[in-house]
Amino acid sequence: MNGLVSNPTEGLNIELKRWIDPKADAGIAKIARAAIALRNRNGGYLIIGFDDKTRLPDTTNVPADVRAEFHVDVIQGIVSRYASAPIEVQVAFAERNNQEFPIIGVPEGVTVPVAAKRDLLENGKAIIREDAVYFRTLGSNGTPSTSAIKAADWRELMDICFDNREADIGRFLRRQLGIEGAARFLSLITGVEIPATEETLESRTRTFLQASEQHRARAIEHRKLSTAEKAALDLGSWEVALLIYPGKDVSDSPQDFLSRVSSANPSYTGWPAWLVSASFRNKADRSYKFEGAWEQLIISVNEGSWSHFEFYRMHARGEFYQWRVLQDDFTDKVPPKTALEPTLVIYRVAEAIAVGLSLAKALEYDEHSTLSFLFRWKGLSGRELEAWAGNTYFSEGRVAHQDTAEGYVEVPLDTPVSAIAPYVRQATANLFSAFDGFEFPIRSVEQWVTKLLTRS
Repeated sequence: MNGLVSNPTEGLNIELKRWIDPKADAGIAKIARAAIALRNRNGGYLIIGFDDKTRLPDTTNVPADVRAEFHVDVIQGIVSRYASAPIEVQVAFAERNNQEFPIIGVPEGVTVPVAAKRDLLENGKAIIREDAVYFRTLGSNGTPSTSAIKAADWRELMDICFDNREADIGRFLRRQLGIEGAARFLSLITGVEIPATEETLESRTRTFLQASEQHRARAIEHRKLSTAEKAALDLGSWEVALLIYPGKDVSDSPQDFLSRVSSANPSYTGWPAWLVSASFRNKADRSYKFEGAWEQLIISVNEGSWSHFEFYRMHARGEFYQWRVLQDDFTDKVPPKTALEPTLVIYRVAEAIAVGLSLAKALEYDEHSTLSFLFRWKGLSGRELEAWAGNTYFSEGRVAHQDTAEGYVEVPLDTPVSAIAPYVRQATANLFSAFDGFEFPIRSVEQWVTKLLTRS
């Protein structure tokens, strides 16, 4: 969660607000409208205590006791009073410069549009309107905002609702028939044969990954690294290449492309896949243009569990790449190069797929497009599966004897984000199998993917 406040960015799934009083009508209205709008946008975060224009901490009207002022019972009471459907919010507290900031998490999964169920008046003016459907949308200047839904946004809201309903049906079929049985059943009732994996698309994705690795090497070579940063290059890593097929016939990636990528990122975690670092405080970490694509080399080593060493490359053709040093090698809970936390793997892969789907839709790719993901993990040999993050328990002794593992998966763009668990399992199967044949059960994968998507 600290990632959400270290470099806060407003998007369709993240709203920033200055310090507000949740006991005052104006504060109540801002919380209720934001929660309804984020729920209709399929979940997100409301971050309190930041100026939405400068993205800097608001130093005025800071509550004496932040945790008491924004206790989950207070926030839940506001949302339940004004939302037409139940929204089970969560409240976390992240720290920046010794100041705590509340983060209100709104889960995904909306199947029916949520409206306000009563008015709230201030000086005779309705600051919450009964029956108003609030939604996170892009204004005419491309700036994310919360407002009563407009005609142009209804289709997108209905698509979100139908996608979640479709995902519910898909989960039911998988539980009853199994993944392969569900696929055969859908093929029978639709008359459409489930296509086999296209080797040519996989080959293209592999070629793109290799080219991206060369860009990464070049970017690192031109950055002056400290001794600790150079040492981090010997740690384990994971990377993912994403191609959206068919791609767009463009040679350049304008500023508007980067802005759309930033605004459309659902930010399921405090440090999401394909984040945009254009506003980072460290200038060396910020986005820059190279040969028609946007690149980012973000380095922050020797900061314990908050360390990062990663590279991104994004092109408007529909090409996205990211590389990261394994989080397992930056934590103080296990020695570097000794462990791999399985649930973190599920979270990261699920987030990459979910963010990819969101970006493709926001960039207006045809609904029949396909997203191809190639994942690669390095530095595995000698590691043991270990639940050091405390999320669950895994039996000891599962060790990897190979250094590299890959996973490839193709995801149709019309796949509901809440139905990505089978793809996550497919993408990680080879990785986990390298640890003495370990298999992650589909129900467990669904459980952890749901936790990610609902931001819980």
